[in-house]
Amino acid sequence: MYTGLGVRPDEAAGKRSRRGAFNGTVIALGLTSFFTDISSEMVAAVIPLFLTIELGFSPAAFGLFQGAYELANASLRLVGGAIADRTRRPKETAAAGYGISTVTRAGLVGSALAGLPAVPFLIADRLGKGLRTGPRDAMISLATPQESWGTAFGVHRTMDATGALIGPLLAAVILWQIPGAFDAVFVLSFGFGLLGFAVIWTRVRNPTITTEPTNTSLSSTLRGHFANRGFRRILVLGVALSVFTIGDALVYLVIWDQSRAASAGQIGVGGFGMEWFALFFAGTAVAFLLTATPLGRVADRIGRARMWMLGHVALLGVYGLLLLGATDTLPILGVLLLLGLYYGATDGVLPALAAGVIPEASRAGGLAVLATGVAVGRMIGAAGFGLIWNEVGADRALWVAGIGLMAVMAIAGSRALLHTPDLETPRG
Repeated sequence: MYTGLGVRPDEAAGKRSRRGAFNGTVIALGLTSFFTDISSEMVAAVIPLFLTIELGFSPAAFGLFQGAYELANASLRLVGGAIADRTRRPKETAAAGYGISTVTRAGLVGSALAGLPAVPFLIADRLGKGLRTGPRDAMISLATPQESWGTAFGVHRTMDATGALIGPLLAAVILWQIPGAFDAVFVLSFGFGLLGFAVIWTRVRNPTITTEPTNTSLSSTLRGHFANRGFRRILVLGVALSVFTIGDALVYLVIWDQSRAASAGQIGVGGFGMEWFALFFAGTAVAFLLTATPLGRVADRIGRARMWMLGHVALLGVYGLLLLGATDTLPILGVLLLLGLYYGATDGVLPALAAGVIPEASRAGGLAVLATGVAVGRMIGAAGFGLIWNEVGADRALWVAGIGLMAVMAIAGSRALLHTPDLETPRG
């Protein structure tokens, strides 16, 4: 029997159970994501305004860019999962993804200093993210006992969210000190990316896998996943929900647009400058940071499917506040809090839910299929929202997103698509 590191299956299971959710693999991968998210969120915090204000992107153009951004994320997820499953080397596969993203930061420095086009480097960054996501999540599940999956993914997402908080703050500080210094943001981002790559390469080991390796083709592997009834239900519902999830950058641009309109053409309510926009990302990251691990633990007890649905209730609250008008401090803080709650209740809970119905031998690939489907749905949602906003306004685009999200949730609830014994058995 193939065991990867030469450990007998019963010994591997015992060691995994004793370590629980706070094992070395989870912590090391959390540190990798911590440094990488500082790097990526420094860039993400300045790109929306850079494209819309500096380069003049319309809402439709930005929505299409955001869609392409998500598509790039999706395009290599299946490849990364398949490579990790067939080679039994998820560490190296994930490390390659982190390495690609790090290299793109150096390209962005060239864009800022030499006028090179930035969009290809941004798309390449998402390709790297797509390559690493499935293998990384598979390593978390393989290193942790099943009853602690929600907690383990929550711990990882908490460390991830900490980086996502620090990154925008650093970007804001740089822009406060040196207005328009995008090159300085990109240089520091590159340094943190190198740190993240160094951690996964030196501190993470490949997991013990207790089943025989398979040499099936990608098409037969996909057929196997789609034949899995529990996985198929999660995938279909995940894609349907993601179509009506508009994404952080578009949410923040709606706030920015409403603020500018309310202040009669001035740059934001209360004189918001470009550096303040980065703090929207930081505010969401704070809420995500504070809720990811607690909500993961709650999900392990009440049911991960139930927590996943509750997260989308928080997203509906985001749309509601935007429709009422998020132009003052309290509504804006409410949007950021609810958006962070949405991520805390869904981002780690969804892979923890799906891992329960995917065999160990194909878990990286299965999680990659799920992540790909969700990313494609978000691509459609971002592009569609931007086009509707451009044609008839942000409010109507929000109504479409909100009504669509409620319809999908109502269908899932009425048909009990997730709450079935073969999918998960809540503890406690």
